[in-house]
Amino acid sequence: MPSQRTLLSRSAPAASGMSSRSIAALLDRLEARSVECHSLMIVRHGHVVAEGWWAPYSAERPHLLYSLTKSFTSVAVGLAIADGLLSLDDRVVDVLPDHVPADIAEQGRRITVHHLLSMTAGHRTDSLAEAWRLEPGDLVKGFLRVPFTEAEGTRHTYDNSTTFVLARMVERVTGRGLPELLDERLFKPMGVEHAEWDRVASGAAFGFHGLHLTTEAVAAFGELLLRGGRWGDRRLVPREWVELATRRHIETLRFEDGSGDVDYLCGYGYQFWMSRHRYHGDGSFGQLCRFLEL
Repeated sequence: MPSQRTLLSRSAPAASGMSSRSIAALLDRLEARSVECHSLMIVRHGHVVAEGWWAPYSAERPHLLYSLTKSFTSVAVGLAIADGLLSLDDRVVDVLPDHVPADIAEQGRRITVHHLLSMTAGHRTDSLAEAWRLEPGDLVKGFLRVPFTEAEGTRHTYDNSTTFVLARMVERVTGRGLPELLDERLFKPMGVEHAEWDRVASGAAFGFHGLHLTTEAVAAFGELLLRGGRWGDRRLVPREWVELATRRHIETLRFEDGSGDVDYLCGYGYQFWMSRHRYHGDGSFGQLCRFLEL
């Protein structure tokens, strides 16, 4: 596999105001808790101060990001909005009229980009499995057919289908596939050369999961957002969108089984989780990009 060019500069921890002992203590704690690490990269003031991979993972190997993919889809939505092609008030039924079921509920007609981004469409549980069962070849139509049990905008439910629908809306208004759009507007300007996407049978990127990136590319994405959407001397993402997407839009609840640590109870933004310190995007099985105020 071709090597990934360096995206971030390197620094000794002390030179960036971080204790090397604290990093060692973190590694000891992870080991003591038997956490199965694949990779770790710590960035402080724009410099990588610690990095490591556990075999068979390596710096050049892209990793499946699971739901961390959602935060990249959020950026694509922000780009479409900044280009004047989409708005938070745009309705699914207006942007994707060919995916509207004949028996759509009145609430389904009211679902907007805002509801999808904040995962407040009104499903009480993740609609993905039921949507696929109802419409195996059209997940947007399946999403709109799953009964809504809560008023839109009132309850957060972690719902993978919402992000899939957002991806299709972005593609419709931009005329570009989600991977192609993000390659052109985000990854290539940053120097990320190996973004890979898993796709559904139709060839469309999932949007809610399935992006593969190297650890450094994920860290660079985090640094981009901490810089307010600027990379070097270029603005890649509008600052207004970064601030809006990473702001609390709805309170979050414990999962159905009663689980959910304190960070997951700090609210939800636009495909970003809020946390005690700032915000983060995350995927299943620990693919995490956490942004901290230090």
